[in-house]
Amino acid sequence: MLLAPVAMLGLGAVQEKPGDTGSSLKVIVDARHPWVRTGLTMQKGEQVSFKAEGTIQWGPGAGDVAGPDGHDPKNGKVGKGGLIGRIGVNGKPFSIGNTSTPFAMPKNGELFLGINDFIFADNAGQFTVTISRTATSQKP
Repeated sequence: MLLAPVAMLGLGAVQEKPGDTGSSLKVIVDARHPWVRTGLTMQKGEQVSFKAEGTIQWGPGAGDVAGPDGHDPKNGKVGKGGLIGRIGVNGKPFSIGNTSTPFAMPKNGELFLGINDFIFADNAGQFTVTISRTATSQKP
């Protein structure tokens, strides 16, 4: 089950190229912020890939660390502290993790990235995520 943080929204996008099809955008996802605005508007069905790097601490314990797949991922879902996304401010969270395989966006709206957690005060670290829009996702 994905946890659904609902508090602050941070702006973490560091744009390397314009947000057009076939371009990429690098975003820093700080583990202390529930959601980070990417500034990208997605279209339902648009193919997007993610390359995530980094390690975060998602809790107070020494073993409470995770990479983009999270701590103890199961059945294609990220574990605690894993990288998640959503479309729109109230969108349903979806797993991203450490996969670079393009997948279809679930609906139209702004893409947000976040950490699969609900207590952020004890978090530390960040993920660096490169978001790529595939050339095949261009609409006529």
